[in-house]
Amino acid sequence: MRTLILLDLKIDKDEALAMCDEYAEFYENNTGIKCVWLVERRDFSVVPTLPDATGDLRPTDKFRKDLETEVHSRYRDYGVDNIVMWVHEDNFVFKGLWGVAWAYNFFKYSLLLCRWDKDNSTNTFNTFFHELEHPSDTLIKKELGIDINPLIANHFGVSTFNYDRGYVHGESDLFTYIGRRGYKRDGRMQQFLAPYLTRAYKVRKEKHEKDIGLMKQVVFLLTKLVGLLQLAVNKK
Repeated sequence: MRTLILLDLKIDKDEALAMCDEYAEFYENNTGIKCVWLVERRDFSVVPTLPDATGDLRPTDKFRKDLETEVHSRYRDYGVDNIVMWVHEDNFVFKGLWGVAWAYNFFKYSLLLCRWDKDNSTNTFNTFFHELEHPSDTLIKKELGIDINPLIANHFGVSTFNYDRGYVHGESDLFTYIGRRGYKRDGRMQQFLAPYLTRAYKVRKEKHEKDIGLMKQVVFLLTKLVGLLQLAVNKK
């Protein structure tokens, strides 16, 4: 799993990397999937917002699209799997929120907004964990064409299940809301999803490698064409 972290300038980089390592260990223990972190510094002191239907303040669609477009210009569709917008609490102007996840919205990856709580590392970790869990069902559906909900229901012996509400938000009797006070890390869902997630990330990596291969071919052909044009000019 390749995640680009856009790290607020006010967040200590070493602390952030330590938290990433902590999450990566938990994730790999449950799924067998290694996490790759790409970290870039960003200034989030000014982010335009608009209220949603419930009154919560979110980054504007234009801000998100511009941010994702800039990332896409460098990583294309499959160069990263997630983008984390990690914002220090002093700059976290998103009233009513701790985090938000947008999966496959403007491009083919997930954008995750996460609050960094400077005095409570448990809250910071759980918000990070919560938002990273959100897109898994969409990832599996988009890359493998599999609706994971009936498979989860069958596995855990219930009639129906909704991944987002039942697992991430803990509305099922089987799980606790990820991030609720006193939450204890639970890897059962990650363990069940592991084979699907492994396949989905493999598909994405293969698509990226194919995309890069095509780009290299285009560059080679353009270079050859330029050489031929120069040769033709020199003969005149």
